[in-house]
Amino acid sequence: MDGTDNPEPCDCPGCSAETGDVIGTLLSGAAALVDDDDPIAAELTGAMFVAMVGDEPDPDGVRPLRDGLIPQLADRGGPEAVALLTAIAAVSPPPAAEVARTAATTLAGAGVPMPKWADEVAAEVTVDDCWRIDSPDGTDSVFTVAFRRAGRTHAMMVIVDHADCAAAQDILLLDGDQLPAALDELTRDPGTTRTRLDPADLRWHVEQALDARSVHDEADAELDDEPEPDDDEGPPYPVLATLLDARLATMPESDRPPAPHHDAGPDDLAHLLPGLPDGGGFPAQRRPGSVRPAPTRKLPAKRKKSQGPAPVYRVDVVLADSEPPVRRQLEVVGDTPLEDLHHVIQSAFDWDDSHLHLFETPYGDFAPPGDRTGHQSERKVTLEQVAPAVGDTITYRYDFGDDWTHKITVVAVADRDPTAIYPRCTGGERAAPPEDCGGVWGYAHLLDVLADPSHPEYADRRDWLGLDDGQTPLDPGRFDPDVIERRLAALR
Repeated sequence: MDGTDNPEPCDCPGCSAETGDVIGTLLSGAAALVDDDDPIAAELTGAMFVAMVGDEPDPDGVRPLRDGLIPQLADRGGPEAVALLTAIAAVSPPPAAEVARTAATTLAGAGVPMPKWADEVAAEVTVDDCWRIDSPDGTDSVFTVAFRRAGRTHAMMVIVDHADCAAAQDILLLDGDQLPAALDELTRDPGTTRTRLDPADLRWHVEQALDARSVHDEADAELDDEPEPDDDEGPPYPVLATLLDARLATMPESDRPPAPHHDAGPDDLAHLLPGLPDGGGFPAQRRPGSVRPAPTRKLPAKRKKSQGPAPVYRVDVVLADSEPPVRRQLEVVGDTPLEDLHHVIQSAFDWDDSHLHLFETPYGDFAPPGDRTGHQSERKVTLEQVAPAVGDTITYRYDFGDDWTHKITVVAVADRDPTAIYPRCTGGERAAPPEDCGGVWGYAHLLDVLADPSHPEYADRRDWLGLDDGQTPLDPGRFDPDVIERRLAALR
C-alpha cells in the first residue's frame, strides 16, 4: 500500500475482469451450504475464506474480505451469497464480521432466504469443561475445551510441543460425544497428568500456543520453506485455527500478560488478493505478539584462574506476578554455570525438573545442551558472565506451558565466607506453588477452590493434590528454609 486510503491496483481477481468468474465459482460451490443443517460445516467454510486472507488484529488486516469478497457476494445476491456471508460473519474478526452480517441481513430483508443453520450459528456459545493433559516427560500438552450451543456440544483439542516454544502443533475438532473417549485415550499412559482449568486460563495457554505457531509459520514463509504435507482428511490447520479463534473470543480473558516470543516477518498483506490469495494457499496466520529483543551485549569472557576465586553472588529470585510475592534469597558462587543454577532454583522452589527451561539474559537466551529450539548452551556460561554487577537482572523460565517466570536480581557481590558452604538459602517468603497447577493464575484459582469446600472443583482439586480426608490443604504462607537447605545440600 502507498500510505493512502486507496490500495494499489493489482492483477488479482478483485481488481481484474476475472472477478465475476471467481465469484460465480464460489457461489456454485456454496450451493450445498444452503440446505445443509450442520452449523459447524458452515463455519468451517467461512473459516476457509478468513484463513486465506490472514487474520490481522487491525481493520486493514481484513481488507480483502471487507472491501473485496464481501461486497462482491452482496452484489450478486441469492441464497448462496447469503449462506457464504453468514458463514464468514460467524468466524471473522469484528470489522469483517460486521460488514458480512449487515450484507446478509440486508439480502434477507429483501426476501432472500437464510440458510437452515443461521439461527444456530447466531446462538450463544457457552464453555463447558476445560482440561490440560501433560505427557509423562512434560514435553507435550493437550488443551481441550468443550462448547455448547443450541443444545449441541462440540470440542476442540490443541496439541502443544513445549520443545518448540510451546507452539500449537495440531488442532482437532470433535463431536461432544467423542470427547470422553478421547480424554481416556490421552490419559492412558502412566505418569500422564490431567488438570482442570478455568476458561480464562485455558484461553491464555491456547492463545500463546497459536501465537507461537504463527510466528514460526511466518518465519518459514520468509524462508520459502514448503509446509509439511497434511495427511489428515479433516480441515487444514489454518482453517481450524480460525474457527478456534472465534471460539476463544467467546471465553473470558485472562489478566495474565502474553508470554514473550520472537516475532518474525514483515507486516505486509499487499500480496493478498481481495478475494483469494495468489496461488490459492493459506498465508501465515498472523496474530498479535510481543517481541523479545535480540542480544544487546557481547558476553564477557569467563573467569581465569589467575583472577582468583569467584566471589559470592547474593540473588533475589521472585516468581513473577505472584501476589504476595513468592521469593527466595540465595547465595551462589559467581562462576556457577547456568546449568547448575537451574538445579539450585529447582531445589529452592521445590520444582520437579520435569519440564523444559530457559534463561533469558541481555547476552542471549541459554538452554540445556541439545535443546531443539536452537538456543545457546547453558552448560559453560556462568552467572557472573550474564549478570556481572549489582542490580543486574536475568530471567529463568520453567515449564513453557504454565510459564513459571523467575526474576533473578543480583543484590550483592561479596567475598566468600570460609565457614559457609554454597549454594545456600538465606531467606524467602511463602510456599512455592505445586507443579502443573496452571501457572500463577492457576495457582490463585487453586487456592480459591481449596478455601471453599462448597466449590464444585473442591473434591477434584484435593484428589489431584493427593490429600486424604481431613488432611490440611496447602498453606501458601509457609516458608521453611531448613527444608530448602536439605535439598540444596544434595547439590554440593
